[in-house]
Amino acid sequence: MTDRPNVLIIYPDQMRYDAMGCADNPVIKTPHINRLSSEGVHFSEGYTSYPICCPFRASMLTGKYAQGHGMVQNHFPLRGDQTFLAECMADAGYRTGYVGKWHLEGGPKPGFVPPDRRFGFEHFVGFNRGHDYFSSIYFDDEGQAYHSTRYEPDYQTDQFMEFIDGAAKADDGKPFFGYVSYGPPHFPMNMPDHYRHLYDPNEVPLPVGVPNPELQRSFQKLRSEVYCGGDPRSRFHSHAAYDTKPPGEPETEAEIRQFIAEYYGMITNIDGNIGRILNQLDALGIADNTMVVLVSDHGDMLGQNGHYCGIKCQAFRGAMHVPLIVRYPDRFKPQRTEALVDVGVDMMPTLLDLCGIDAPEEMDGESYLKVLDGQATEARDEIMYQVFTQDDGQQTEFSPYAQRGIRTKDWLYVRHKDRRVMLYDERADYHEQNNLVDDPAYASMMDEFDARLTAHMEATGDDWDMAADYPPPDFLTHAEAKEYLENVLVPNAIHVT
Repeated sequence: MTDRPNVLIIYPDQMRYDAMGCADNPVIKTPHINRLSSEGVHFSEGYTSYPICCPFRASMLTGKYAQGHGMVQNHFPLRGDQTFLAECMADAGYRTGYVGKWHLEGGPKPGFVPPDRRFGFEHFVGFNRGHDYFSSIYFDDEGQAYHSTRYEPDYQTDQFMEFIDGAAKADDGKPFFGYVSYGPPHFPMNMPDHYRHLYDPNEVPLPVGVPNPELQRSFQKLRSEVYCGGDPRSRFHSHAAYDTKPPGEPETEAEIRQFIAEYYGMITNIDGNIGRILNQLDALGIADNTMVVLVSDHGDMLGQNGHYCGIKCQAFRGAMHVPLIVRYPDRFKPQRTEALVDVGVDMMPTLLDLCGIDAPEEMDGESYLKVLDGQATEARDEIMYQVFTQDDGQQTEFSPYAQRGIRTKDWLYVRHKDRRVMLYDERADYHEQNNLVDDPAYASMMDEFDARLTAHMEATGDDWDMAADYPPPDFLTHAEAKEYLENVLVPNAIHVT
């Protein structure tokens, strides 16, 4: 056997930090995540520098910012001419496996990911993109399509556990690196009825400042200048009422509460599946030498700061602040740390550092292994926030204005190319309700932030005008993908239960 640990990454999509019992949420039921927290290293200051799916996923696998790996917006294929995390792990003798949503192969939906585009994952069961949780297509290693009407996270956990079981019982002594990517709690709000009705909407805590219909009206009107995301109607919700709700109409408190209750239900299902994985590690006798990492790409605004439920791609805490919990009993003592970490960009250098694998020089990320080992209390001084221009010509799904910013433990500062837009005092205003950007008392501080942003952009090859040429190759809209799924994929797939 090797001294190197097994490594498992568990990645629910769109899970905000405070949606866990171990993050002091008084309502949500997450006993298995709480267990992971109590037995591991719980980061209370983990953030994503680019809070949207594809750029984050690419950063996890390259250790680079978006300008470095090239995935500057959703739905484009990731460049293959760079060094990837799973390749490094495989070259060092790890057995590698991936289960679930990939979202790095461009526009095909759901889409088969061919072997030469898996970037080091030898075993692969999943699909490129999509969120159809009760009628999903996935592909095996050879490209055979399967259609399942089971709830997607449940069968994906089965597939992940099959990989773990096979890797743990193999007679070659190889450690393994496994990565499971769940769709929930990302909308649509589809889940088994037990989880849908698990939480009483009247009892879920509303985020600070919610509801604020006037602010929602203001932000909706100025969305092209302020945030990523168009009118969030029924594509975010499972309720027919949203189909007829006028565009731009603020969400009611009842609607927000219903969304949060269902959002929590999906997270509790993910928690149960995490429990299954932890129990399997115990049964196999490999829990102590297996590093389990819980992480998410971004949160969900849940109506906060004037945004709708389902919105991300924001500098606000609701979108940037995400779970990061790491358990490795053989080496890391349980602790709760306030070390500042860029969850996506810093993942690859940290894992390679832990496993004693030579790291490529071109990474932007920083290893926080010393924090995990209890040898340091701090990691980064700041998180460099970024959102690139993302314009589909209709300003419905993407942001036509680039944003850059800096988040520290004390401040959040954000600007557009031509003006400053946000300044929040994180110590005095944790929930970011009082924007100080127009207060002249802070002008010199913002001058300093601008200088730091400029230096960072120059050092990392960033540019305000950098953008992708929309649409991506082979892009399918939601409607086109639904038609293709129903008329082409499902009839020719192997049906499984």
